[in-house]
Amino acid sequence: MANPEKLSDEMMEQVAGGTLTKDEALEKALAHAHLKRNEVDYVKKVELDYEHGRKVYEVSFYKNGYEYEYDIDAETGKVLKAEKDLDD
Repeated sequence: MANPEKLSDEMMEQVAGGTLTKDEALEKALAHAHLKRNEVDYVKKVELDYEHGRKVYEVSFYKNGYEYEYDIDAETGKVLKAEKDLDD
């Protein structure tokens, strides 16, 4: 059996309809953290991935020495994971 290859963001967006945009996924994570885009020090990534049978945006950003990491369901916008850790 062949190893599955990671699909590009463009290919992932074509897999199924109803996908949030990167900006919408970032906004969902920021809203959950009670932050606005201009309050964040640095956005590290907003990346579309496929995990456990669903499309998920992996979002991470920094604010005041803390790293925030989120998984956002790309179709529903639901926050699947939220972590806030002191950046070492």
